[in-house]
Amino acid sequence: MTNDFSVPPDWYLTFFTAPVMRFWESAVPSAATDADVAFIVRHAGLLPSAEILDMPCGAGRHALGLARAGFHVTGFDHSEPALERAVAIAKAEGLRVRFARADMLEFEVDRPADALICMGNSLGYFEPVMTAKVLRRFAAALRVGGRLLIDTSICAESLLPLTTERSFSFPGGTYEQEMAYDPAESILKTRAHLTLDDERHELRYRHFVMTSGEFVRLVRAAGFELRGLFGDTQDAPFAPGSRRLLLVAERQASG
Repeated sequence: MTNDFSVPPDWYLTFFTAPVMRFWESAVPSAATDADVAFIVRHAGLLPSAEILDMPCGAGRHALGLARAGFHVTGFDHSEPALERAVAIAKAEGLRVRFARADMLEFEVDRPADALICMGNSLGYFEPVMTAKVLRRFAAALRVGGRLLIDTSICAESLLPLTTERSFSFPGGTYEQEMAYDPAESILKTRAHLTLDDERHELRYRHFVMTSGEFVRLVRAAGFELRGLFGDTQDAPFAPGSRRLLLVAERQASG
């Protein structure tokens, strides 16, 4: 493989196709989703009747898990295949959960929610200036005292030094990826080959890399107070080498 490849800035608008949704369902064990949901419930500190926003929700694995726990959930995503899958699962299980098509930069809510979750590296799609805009929109969608929970593995302390090639197998296929890092722009770009039921798909995506401190500063500037930085769903403190960053913050009053 070679790292001489390009990734369009708006890759996320067309990336999440039906094969990618099938890959995530096959590759992510249900126990991992259960642990994520338990972490969210614990740190949101809400009664089951509370309203939670999932932005972006993908095929709904977190939104559906929270709905099963009794929460009122609205999931937003730009991908039609992802939303179709989420709606199908909710209908099959008789779950009361709402899904709507919207971009992270443009979504709107009827009234402020009690919590908002942003899982799975989604906040790394944009450069820092646009990330700040997304966080301000998150703040506007939450009531004062509402909780924000962000999950990312695209944090400098988790990524670097970078392993440029990875591959793994999952039920029904394989996933091979090569990564290249642009230190001038702090962009990590990835080219992956997904083999699913003997069909091969090339995937390209990229993320902006920030330190945990940069994430915290943007979150605070958007009107939140930090409540914790965790390195896993068992509440281990985040530190260099943690495989993921789970950030918990609380919406503050304006002014």
